[in-house]
Amino acid sequence: MITSYSEYLEKPSVLTFEDMTRIHEAIIAGIGEDEEAEAVYDKLVRAGTNYIDTRAGWKLMPKPVRKERNDERTARHNAVIIALDELADCLEAKGKDIAWRKEIGFEAEDKVNRKRCGDFGCYIAFINSINAR
Repeated sequence: MITSYSEYLEKPSVLTFEDMTRIHEAIIAGIGEDEEAEAVYDKLVRAGTNYIDTRAGWKLMPKPVRKERNDERTARHNAVIIALDELADCLEAKGKDIAWRKEIGFEAEDKVNRKRCGDFGCYIAFINSINAR
């Protein structure tokens, strides 16, 4: 199975790579030199890395295995959302702009926003991975 970025872009309500880059830059600017905010950001990196591990191999797994691991995948996905919310709360408490969190979206407003959160978690893991060389 071969997939492409173009295929991803055809899905409903996606965040483009440019969107995610812009959002990430806004987060970095909001964190600045704040060690507390950076520690909360690290939770997002960890959550995204755990989630991407499951998500990247999801379509490669036989259906029975996916069924067995679905609760784990959901928990990892939830951890990304929780980390995004914690980071937004932390930065908002410090008077920083959190428009980026609203741009990613909230599941309560639209179910597809759950996917957008997962996509962004994967983006964070990707950026962290390519910088680990």
